Amino acid sequence: MDLDILRHSCSHVLACAVKELWPETKLGIGPSIDDGFYYDFDKKEPFTLEDLKKVEERMRQIINKKIPFTKED
Repeated sequence: MDLDILRHSCSHVLACAVKELWPETKLGIGPSIDDGFYYDFDKKEPFTLEDLKKVEERMRQIINKKIPFTKED
């Protein structure tokens, strides 16, 4: 699998996890970059270390569902 595609897909999983945990959070941009990916979120309170652990666990749960990714034009 192409690394850029993997990073792009991971950014979608990250956004999904954050929205499931904090539905009121607004999504900014979430591109893949040379050494990974990131996402900008507009959330009332900053993320805590505990929040990040929750996000990581939720991402693992989403990935373990093995939901196929498809590209739509």
